[in-house]
Amino acid sequence: MAELKGIEILTIEKNSFVMHPTLIWDEKQTLLIDTGMPGYMEDINLVMAKANKSLEDLTDILLTHQDIDHIGSLPEILTACTQHLTIYAHKEDIPYIEGNQPLLKANPAKFNEEQWEALPDSLKFIYLHPPKAQVTNSLEDGQLLPINEGLEIIHTPGHTPGHISLFHKKSGTLVAGDALTAVNGKLHLPNPVHTPDMNLAIQSIEKFLTYPITKIVCYHGGIVSDNVMEQLHGLVKLKTI
Repeated sequence: MAELKGIEILTIEKNSFVMHPTLIWDEKQTLLIDTGMPGYMEDINLVMAKANKSLEDLTDILLTHQDIDHIGSLPEILTACTQHLTIYAHKEDIPYIEGNQPLLKANPAKFNEEQWEALPDSLKFIYLHPPKAQVTNSLEDGQLLPINEGLEIIHTPGHTPGHISLFHKKSGTLVAGDALTAVNGKLHLPNPVHTPDMNLAIQSIEKFLTYPITKIVCYHGGIVSDNVMEQLHGLVKLKTI
């Protein structure tokens, strides 16, 4: 995307999933935001080639939150890369990512027998053997990462306690993670099935109204660039008292 210098929105389509990790770089750093499901390392490496980058170029990985489709390939990437990687996550989700607490939405103990049996064997295996890795840097709301002239951390809980979104100041691009979803260029609330506190999630969306956003990247749905502020105002109105 020529208008977003130093930003590439990646698209991975695999096993009926479509995901959009984001790559941001400058002369000193190359940051990958989210890592897909387990087993997606090679797919990520392939789509990074669109930006003339590879896993060997990575200096940092940032996890928007603890869900398996965001942290899944992190252990594989860490094993494959010989260079040091700085791993970022919000402090509220770090215990889950590091395996000190079971993942909130992939804990076998929370499934009844019928729900568990309905899962495909591949997911059962992942839930029983969840990915985990050490986080090197804890993030907080309002923190500014200096990469590509500034990337601001926005704490957006609701989907998970430590969910974060990121605002790239220079281009006006919001990397929303799962704080928002999109379908055919239209913004939607996060998936209610996987969002334990929807009112809190909408309060988090309300934070976006103070930013001069021109484009939004949804991990599930891709880029939204039409009337984004108007669309955000419409979603905030859905909040219940």
